[in-house]
Amino acid sequence: MIDFRYHLVSLAAVLIALSIGIVLGAGPLNDNIGSTLSGEVTKLRKEKEALRQQANEQRRQLEGHDAYDEQTLPTVVGDRLTGRDVTVVALPQAPDEDVEGVRETLETAGATVADTVEVSEAWASPADDATTTRSDVGDAALDQLDVESAVPDGAQRIDQALAVVLTGRSAAQDGDAVPQTQREQAWTSLHDEGLVDGPEVAPAAADLVVVLGGAVAAETTDETDAVDRAAEREANIWVALTHMIETHADGTVLASADAETGTGDASPLTVARTQGSLAEGVSTVDVPSIPMGRAAIVLALVQQDEGGSGHYGLGQGADGPVPVLQ
Repeated sequence: MIDFRYHLVSLAAVLIALSIGIVLGAGPLNDNIGSTLSGEVTKLRKEKEALRQQANEQRRQLEGHDAYDEQTLPTVVGDRLTGRDVTVVALPQAPDEDVEGVRETLETAGATVADTVEVSEAWASPADDATTTRSDVGDAALDQLDVESAVPDGAQRIDQALAVVLTGRSAAQDGDAVPQTQREQAWTSLHDEGLVDGPEVAPAAADLVVVLGGAVAAETTDETDAVDRAAEREANIWVALTHMIETHADGTVLASADAETGTGDASPLTVARTQGSLAEGVSTVDVPSIPMGRAAIVLALVQQDEGGSGHYGLGQGADGPVPVLQ
């Protein structure tokens, strides 16, 4: 049996411990803890200020680099594409400012740039009626062009039809020239069905083509490292279209920003840079929004025209910032 004296001793010990804790907490320990916390706060403030200054310095350097690139861009690209006919194909995700910036750079390089061809979302819609429409329009356009269907797995007949309309060539680079009247008929078929937008008449036949795109947004908004399947499917459709254009033109460049990690978005650029993709012979540029990227597009077209290809920019899979021409 535990007697009453044991309870008194235990209770006294607890009271003494509490008293000591109160005294220490209000005295030396409180001073030490307060000093430690104050020091940590001061340290964090200094680190924050240092990081802010570092970020400002990096931003100033980037702005300086872009300003320098903008000033030297005409010298870098000047006369590189003199005498060449170029068409810009804008995919639905292509930012308007990228389209305008690339067009201006191509003109600075001496190219004759046709009216921009805008491809609509209907080109990639998974809806049954849209799929049927694309099939019917593709067949009709190829008949109007008097071209036999030659479409690899993953591509559509409308891809081939648009490639012929843009380049005026019935097949690969050495294909026969397609008469303007037939190109006009096929363009009207694509235009009237809302698959493309742009000039009322077919653009002038192009030697070189720039396809401008962007990241395809995921259908779900949850943060994930996995790429959304619907977005990836659409990205593959844009790569297939680019491939068909590349097989007909003297040179083709796909320019698009990459998708942000953790969004589930998909980029045609990433698909095109994947080994074994349909766009294996297409050159890519991942920073079309900055002067360096626009210079890379022009130089990549020159390289394509000479029989080469590569991937350029600052993103994963790039061979370098810009092509090194021989």
